[in-house]
Amino acid sequence: MPKLFLSFFILLVGSREVVIAQLPDKFIGTWAFQKTDTENKLYNVELQVASPEEATLYPALLTVRYAQFTGVYQLLLVKKNENQLAIGRQKFPVKEEPFSIGAYTIPFNGTFDLSGNRLSVNRIPAKRYGFPVPALSVYEEENKMAVLRISEFLRNEPVSLQKINTNPWRSAAAGQMLYTHSAPDYFGLIDSFFVYTKTGRVGFSENNKSDDDTVSIMINKRMIIDGIEINKNTPSQEITLDTGMNILCFFADNFGKVPPNTAKLNLTFGAKKFQLDFTTRQNMSATFIVAKIYLLPEKQQTPAAIIARKTIAERVEKRQTKLIDSIRATSQEVTLAIWDDAIEDGDSISLQINDEIYMPGLAVRKKPQFINVKLYPGDNKIIFIADNLGSIAPNTAVLEIIDGKKRKSYMINTDLRQNNAIKISYELRLDN
Repeated sequence: MPKLFLSFFILLVGSREVVIAQLPDKFIGTWAFQKTDTENKLYNVELQVASPEEATLYPALLTVRYAQFTGVYQLLLVKKNENQLAIGRQKFPVKEEPFSIGAYTIPFNGTFDLSGNRLSVNRIPAKRYGFPVPALSVYEEENKMAVLRISEFLRNEPVSLQKINTNPWRSAAAGQMLYTHSAPDYFGLIDSFFVYTKTGRVGFSENNKSDDDTVSIMINKRMIIDGIEINKNTPSQEITLDTGMNILCFFADNFGKVPPNTAKLNLTFGAKKFQLDFTTRQNMSATFIVAKIYLLPEKQQTPAAIIARKTIAERVEKRQTKLIDSIRATSQEVTLAIWDDAIEDGDSISLQINDEIYMPGLAVRKKPQFINVKLYPGDNKIIFIADNLGSIAPNTAVLEIIDGKKRKSYMINTDLRQNNAIKISYELRLDN
């Protein structure tokens, strides 16, 4: 019997308890479509949808079969409303036999629209998508007709998938797709942002003056801007974040008069500024861009702490920062051990973690000092900044990163022109 993914809430009504069951996620499961062409050859499409992150980001596996061709692709789907999943532009090929169809998968775009037990493809039409497709001349003669039929099918064929079961796609790959450090390709999810300011503004810019491009913005499952046309008079708007992780989805609703969509979303939170841009190569002809924005808790700061924070931020900005390693952590909390294994010569360093000053003015001693660091899902960046050069230049220290039973050591070598940095990636595993 298939698992129903039910959770329950209890309401007190007078003296009675009323149990209300939350319905199972309608999108999770396996969906299938079949059609025979005029030559009695079968088109077969299967979509396996995994359990989502925050009921918004759905890793999925798409299988397309026709004649001698089989293609298996990872892609990300994003919930746009209760009955729509936006289809990611990038279909990462896990398997393509006996040939690759390359950018022919891009026109299979737009949304999956739910009606009853069917998902229908509602494409964003366009005559061009900004990417060259493989020329037929590169294919073997016996494959050319199949390539033509598959490309036409993906671009134009009405596809309505029927639900086969409610079993989620279960694979380690599903969880890996949700983090930029572990995903095999770019799926429309950009590196996480870390901010301190709860309230921010979103504004827009457009490359083409009168293109009729329309976009929507959703944050934490709330549609805050729905189908707005982008032009020079489009007003900015205030948005508010929740503490912790926020998922912001920027949707291209159409490709305008001159495809594809060329809108840019400008985000401002205090001094922090970011941009989500449909004109970049990785986002061209995409239907969405997703950003995870972490609102860090504001701490009460003494005047001295505020000055120290400003000083360190300026040193990070003005100096070059050398990345000495990128590692993956299995624990959400790691321990940094820092000491001087040579002559204790008065070296002092400061640390900055995800734009947050963790500890200013740390004196490097012979005896190790230990700092516990809680990691956020995704990429975490720790920067080591020299406060001075001690009596013996440069400023050196030994760093050991303790991740459960695993340990890894580095030599930190900084001066007044160069910082060192370590990137630690942490993957929050989905509960499948």
